[in-house]
Amino acid sequence: MIEQLRLLVKLQTVDKTAYELEQELGRIPARLAELDQIEQSLHSEQNIVQAELDQAAKIRKELERRAEELRARQRKAESRLMGAKAQKEYQAATAEIDEAKDSIKETDDLLIEAMERHEALAAKAGALGEKLAAAVAGAEEERANLAQRKAHLEGQIQQLQGQRKTMTCGIDAQLLSEYDFIRPRRQGVAVAPVSGGSCGVCHMNMPPQQYNELQRMDKIMRCSSCQRLVYWADSDQFNDL
Repeated sequence: MIEQLRLLVKLQTVDKTAYELEQELGRIPARLAELDQIEQSLHSEQNIVQAELDQAAKIRKELERRAEELRARQRKAESRLMGAKAQKEYQAATAEIDEAKDSIKETDDLLIEAMERHEALAAKAGALGEKLAAAVAGAEEERANLAQRKAHLEGQIQQLQGQRKTMTCGIDAQLLSEYDFIRPRRQGVAVAPVSGGSCGVCHMNMPPQQYNELQRMDKIMRCSSCQRLVYWADSDQFNDL
């Protein structure tokens, strides 16, 4: 029975390492999806800002065109004023000049606002472009590292699986089945050392009678708290493990 326990403890070391590697491997797809989401979010934000920038540029151009038309009208009115021979012509030209000046002032005010908005959006688009470029470069580097890490993890796991296959040959089939049942339900740890009367994993104290039975090491026992298979770690039989 002691030899079976020793084999389980050795197997636990291999399986725990494999379990941790598998957990890390399992997190890689989620991280890749997160990187994709970050890029997509930045691309969407960039598209929105670019659309706003395009619209601001269109409005600015239209106001500049409108301001130029009004100034041209004012110049024409001023020319007619200079050449006016009748009072009626003079008054009409003066009224048109005054109207053009009011419209020019109103348009210039709107144009200043439009220019400020266009410049602000241009700066925002530029900063966002730099942020996106940095994010893309960083994501590409991280993807490459994750791909390399994934290959390395898969190789390690495969190697550990080979070791496991060899080690399980000497373990009783029923005991191995019990061990394999517990392991995925206890974060990859199915065997726990007991030292000083307490479980080395859940840290709960064992009942004195059970602890005394454990020290005889003549049968497989479980922790009364976490239900893991347990062994007496203070025994000389396990000093080399």
